Amino acid sequence: MRAALARFIVLPVTQRSAVILKDVLGHSLEETAETMGTTVLAVKAALVRGRAKLLEATEVEITPDVAARAQLDRYASLFNARDWDGLRALVADDCRLDLVSKSQRRGKEVRMYFTNYEKADVSLRVVRLEGRLALAAHVEGATSPSYFILLDWEGSRVSTIRDFRYVPYVASEAE
Repeated sequence: MRAALARFIVLPVTQRSAVILKDVLGHSLEETAETMGTTVLAVKAALVRGRAKLLEATEVEITPDVAARAQLDRYASLFNARDWDGLRALVADDCRLDLVSKSQRRGKEVRMYFTNYEKADVSLRVVRLEGRLALAAHVEGATSPSYFILLDWEGSRVSTIRDFRYVPYVASEAE
């Protein structure tokens, strides 16, 4: 969805509005003109220009940050929905788990990691932590993060999990 929206951001507001209202939302030319506060002729002109610019952009360049954000959003959504099987499917077979200051696991042992979270009232949100995208863990509905989780990816699979659950001072010292 972010990639699709990124295409529209490059268009001037009038062209973007016309294309979204007409082509995406399916409004008639008249409805689009009324919504935009302009004429049907102006909408047609904006559509022609907007569509042409969209065709010129043959491929949207997805920055690593956007791709990483999408992966973390998916992980957080599965976690918050308590879809443990979905999360386990995201974890690579040779994934490394580092429960910082507690223990380390690798491979199939990592799949048991989610068992502890099945009983906990924890929700995840994607945040920027000292310049890097991370997951903020909010325990029992707390407004500020109780701790953080860092994920590394190989393709579409999680290759490393660093869970700072047992070092809560990291959250209090984080920017």
